[in-house]
Amino acid sequence: MDEDLEQLREQTSTGDRLDEASAEQEQHALQEAILAELEAIDAGEKQKTVSVWDGPMAALLSALEDRDDDLVETGEQLRDALGIEDESDPDRSEVLRLALRLGFETAAPDKLDATRSAVEEHASQRL
Repeated sequence: MDEDLEQLREQTSTGDRLDEASAEQEQHALQEAILAELEAIDAGEKQKTVSVWDGPMAALLSALEDRDDDLVETGEQLRDALGIEDESDPDRSEVLRLALRLGFETAAPDKLDATRSAVEEHASQRL
């Protein structure tokens, strides 16, 4: 019985290491793809803008813009949630950027980590 248990432990342990190595490879591949996209943006081959078709979100943003205090409050709440300190008043673009970042940070932090790593590598290549 102890032999069976030991074999099961070894199989599980090996599987975990293989899964971890595979996840690291996938993370690195995503980071490289993001880096390539950053280079294309810098070269003028791709746009920096992000567009979405979403009526309710468009309505929310328009209403926030019309109510400046609400826009500022929302931006500050997003900054707080992300741990960003900034005394300037956020604009519509920043509110959207922060909302996207918070969404990725909450639901897919590994994707945001790959982005951060790619941005750091991109910045160091430009030195």
